[in-house]
Amino acid sequence: MLCREFVDREHELEILERCWSERPCFVVVYGRRRIGKTRLVKEWLRGKPYVYYLAQLASHEYNLRRFAEACSRSLNDPLIARLSPTTLTDLLQLVVERHGDLAIVIDEFTYWVRSSPRVLSELQQFVDEILPRTRVALVVLGSLVGVMESSVLGGGSPLYGRARYRIKLSQLPPWYVKSFVPSYEPEKIVAIYALFGGIPFYLCMLDPRQSFEENLRRLLIEPGAPVRTERELLLREELRDPHTYNAVLSAIARGYDTPAKIAQITGLDPSHVSKYLNTLEYLGFVEREVPLFHKRGRYRISDPILRTWYHLIEPVQELLDLEAFDEAFSAVMARLDTYVATVWEEIVGIYLEKILCIEGYRIRGKLVKKGEEIDIALLDPDRKRIVVVEAKWSSIDLSEAERIKRRLASRAPRLVPEDYSIEKIFVAAKRFEGDEKPSWVIDSRDVIELKPLAEISDR
Repeated sequence: MLCREFVDREHELEILERCWSERPCFVVVYGRRRIGKTRLVKEWLRGKPYVYYLAQLASHEYNLRRFAEACSRSLNDPLIARLSPTTLTDLLQLVVERHGDLAIVIDEFTYWVRSSPRVLSELQQFVDEILPRTRVALVVLGSLVGVMESSVLGGGSPLYGRARYRIKLSQLPPWYVKSFVPSYEPEKIVAIYALFGGIPFYLCMLDPRQSFEENLRRLLIEPGAPVRTERELLLREELRDPHTYNAVLSAIARGYDTPAKIAQITGLDPSHVSKYLNTLEYLGFVEREVPLFHKRGRYRISDPILRTWYHLIEPVQELLDLEAFDEAFSAVMARLDTYVATVWEEIVGIYLEKILCIEGYRIRGKLVKKGEEIDIALLDPDRKRIVVVEAKWSSIDLSEAERIKRRLASRAPRLVPEDYSIEKIFVAAKRFEGDEKPSWVIDSRDVIELKPLAEISDR
């Protein structure tokens, strides 16, 4: 399903427009599968002369032939395909000599690189020797993050240092989810973000005419549900030994979040676990969460689709194998609030980081000390200030909010370094029940509507 509305990406479009105005220009766009790279570039191409080719995981000769055919069709120039260039350098040179002022886009370039690494040297020759004499914007896209960062952008690549702009596309922030299901209540939109992140492909698959439950059943549970199949695709595309990485990810989801614990539960050699974790972190599948003012951290699954699969789908896999879809869906829904609660902390942190960055708060993390923990803290390291937050995925009234705030105010001084001042305290909840919500209470509506914080009371 293709969303009609193009959401956000203003900054990335500005970079691409800059590339167009600065021709000749070479730019690389990359990011995980389904993140919206192709849609971004196609939005940018509107009204411009261009050639677009979607590379295949196939031989060099096959990709060259198909690329030449694409050029012939787009430019209405049969000669390009008939000449059958034998290198990418020759093909691109032929195109720019006959049609000199245009954009040339090679999508999924990493597939071509993986099947035929020689394409890197051929593209380098074009970029170095021919592109500077043209009025061409050359754009390559890639979904294999590991291949892109090592083989295309890395220090040993023939293309190293040659891209004027590098765009690594990330997820949409939580408040943009509302654009895909505008009629949903804020609590449901938060849950959607917890399940699918800000990945446009999955958000576009939501049917705003269906209920929250109908969408979840279709996307998570039913045969062919994308979240059930995407996990295997992600791992197989990026990793040579997906079974071992699957075991590591499953262990992290079950709470075995340090290398020693992972080795213990998986039976892997402890000396190898760190290597697997480093690879997963490099690909953006996991992250090492280090509390503020600490050095030791714990691993968590950071990719939203993998996180949802290992936390919610894997526990009901036996039911799915038995085609007991109703039971599986009931089990997922029973665990959903607990799951969303763990992501709610992250969402509130993203929201406050956006709102408070103008005040200098730019470092976010947890506070942990001697068995005590504060969910979210934001630091202003220049002025030695800190904001602390407790996040609850439940409905609260004024008396409950005040009780949480008092408790947080008494705990915070024990966890915050003496040279930092505690400037603000917030309580974040799913919903506030009451007539007038205090300015220090944040609920799901505030986050989804990206409301600016009004007069924020000090502690």
